[in-house]
Amino acid sequence: NYKDVDDPAVWVSFPLTLDPTVKLVAWTTTPWTLPSNLALCVNPNSNYVKILDKAKNEVFILMEKRVADLYKKPDAYQVLETFKGSTLKGMHYTPLFPYFAN
Repeated sequence: NYKDVDDPAVWVSFPLTLDPTVKLVAWTTTPWTLPSNLALCVNPNSNYVKILDKAKNEVFILMEKRVADLYKKPDAYQVLETFKGSTLKGMHYTPLFPYFAN
């Protein structure tokens, strides 16, 4: 009695507090939880990249091994920096919804 279903999955970007021009990218299959988000988790041992999205002219940070999931064409982005997830520890972002901002 297994039934295939299409679950909503979205990519969401969260502007960094210290530099709102840089946004952390997260993927979720539970977008209805986004209004209550209080933190983003990263793997301290995984590689992350800061990339320039050439079409949007925006800078994003995401896990290096997920870049191909978001960008089908390598010429759509430029890697600006590569670093370990541990570098992101303690960074703050602007919540999508300011309910719990303070």
